[in-house]
Amino acid sequence: MSHPMINKLIVAHFCPIYLPLSETFIYRYLSTFRRVKPIVMANRLENLALFPLSTRIYDCSYKRYTLHWLLNWTNKRFNGNSDLYRKLILKLNRVRLLHAHFGPTGYDLIELKEKLGVPLVTTFYGKDMSKIPQEKVWQENYKELFAKGDLFLVEGKKMKNGLIALGCPEDKIRIQHIAIDLNQFEFRKRVPNGNNKVIIFFCGRFIEKKGLVYVLMAIKKVINNFSNIELRIIGDGPLRPSIEKYINSNRLEFHVKLLGMQPHYIVAKEMGLADIFIHPSITAEDGETEGGAPTIILEAQASGLPVLSTYHADIPNVVLNGKSALLSPEKDYQSLADNLLTLLRNRHLWLEMGREGRNYVSEYHDVKKEVIKLEDLYFSMEI
Repeated sequence: MSHPMINKLIVAHFCPIYLPLSETFIYRYLSTFRRVKPIVMANRLENLALFPLSTRIYDCSYKRYTLHWLLNWTNKRFNGNSDLYRKLILKLNRVRLLHAHFGPTGYDLIELKEKLGVPLVTTFYGKDMSKIPQEKVWQENYKELFAKGDLFLVEGKKMKNGLIALGCPEDKIRIQHIAIDLNQFEFRKRVPNGNNKVIIFFCGRFIEKKGLVYVLMAIKKVINNFSNIELRIIGDGPLRPSIEKYINSNRLEFHVKLLGMQPHYIVAKEMGLADIFIHPSITAEDGETEGGAPTIILEAQASGLPVLSTYHADIPNVVLNGKSALLSPEKDYQSLADNLLTLLRNRHLWLEMGREGRNYVSEYHDVKKEVIKLEDLYFSMEI
């Protein structure tokens, strides 16, 4: 079925924030659509220079005394409806489909969807289906969302089963892979070069589910056998004080470098310099999980890095365990250290693992292929 390019389907994408540094997985799709024209509506705008789009990005923060705040305040006072601004924007842009990013965003759009008579697609990512549903109010909210929403997207099989367990009808769920732009990640052959220092790379927020403390515990064990290693870390977050305390109290300063939060091009540059990538995600004490899998693991494989990670969420479904990656049980820093030692002692494995990872990502997670699948899903809906 053909779809004229001059009459593109206009889809409104709703994000809590446009766009945190960690949410490149959303930007990849927004910047790659061809048969679809996206507009973006967000409750807060961030990093616009780092995530430029050729389409409109609307600030829906409702700051007091702005035009859209006055519109909504007036309409609520006289008509009992507080969503006039978003409704006007959607009508002016002739939007025919709503795409919510994160479960709570989807719930927030139910009334708007029904008033406009358009389909609602909701993508779940992680916290929105692991931690948030622990609250009874959100269990009820999700029941309504699952009943009234038209389609729900998840990253992999594990996440699909999790959404079904929350009460979402299986026939409304589709797997839409994390997608990356392969052109942004130059494949480099990892060939050992004498006794040069081995660079290990971690990138992620300093929160419990990212498992950074277990990386440090594994490094502490490994340096007893291999001291010529350096762990380079991009990220920041609430656990930074405890991370710094662990590094200092265990005298790891010489082997661990904290680089802070960095834009994506710096992340790509650091991956290009590294020899091994490590990211041992875990289930946090409060139940929060990755939901699917961290995008950074796919980016590392695209760069040709052998990966060390865990049997967590959909991570086993985005790597080839034993081929592009070595996986450990969650929180098992001894197993993580053993896998790191395996790569340090058998450096001839690096090149083939890197090739396996690059080929796998190219086959199943290339944004140029995945965006076609998503556009096909949009067009398959009755609009």
